[in-house]
Parts: sequence; C-alpha cells; structure tokens
Amino acid sequence: MAIEDQPRTGRRVGELARASGLTVRTLHYYEQIGLLVPSRRTGAGQRIYDEFDLARLYRICLLRRVGLPLAQIGRALDDPTWSLSAAMERHLGELDRRLDATAASAHALPG
Repeated sequence: MAIEDQPRTGRRVGELARASGLTVRTLHYYEQIGLLVPSRRTGAGQRIYDEFDLARLYRICLLRRVGLPLAQIGRALDDPTWSLSAAMERHLGELDRRLDATAASAHALPG
C-alpha cells in the first residue's frame, strides 16, 4: 500500500493554516527556521502535522501573542527547564524598560 493510500492522520499544511489562522507561507517559514517541523511527509512530499505538532503550534502562537520573538520561542520550547512565568517576568521587565525610555524621550522633546 502506498503512503497516499494509507489512512490519513494529522493535517496537511493548508488545513493547519486554515485552522490556525496563519498563512501557509508562515508555516513554511517556521519549518525553515526549525520552529515547527512536520512529523512526517507523504510520498509526494506533502507535510503532515500530528497532534504533537498542533500542540507546539498552539504554544508558538500563544507566545507570539504575548510578544516573544521567534528565536526566544524556539529556545523556550526546546528547553525542558524553561519556565513560562520566568519568561513573562523578563518580557514584562523589557516592556517596562521600553516604556520608560519612550516616556523619557517624550519629556525631552521641546514643546
């Protein structure tokens, strides 16, 4: 039985894009940088994402929504000692520093 003839489990890239609200191009980029690599491919080379890939994509989307950069997300998801609360504290600290710098710049402007 050829791979294409076997019962399908998982989602193809277009299905995952529609379900997640991301573009196929974004998912291809995530694969290119090693952030989300599909679990398998069909004999024709089509990407197939399983339930573990879906869970990882959910975490990627969540961390993107709170503003973490892709490089930090990749390191976080691959590090078993990584802590969401510690990462959020660091991220919020960085946002506070940016706000303070923006406020200082605004006060320094004339008028």
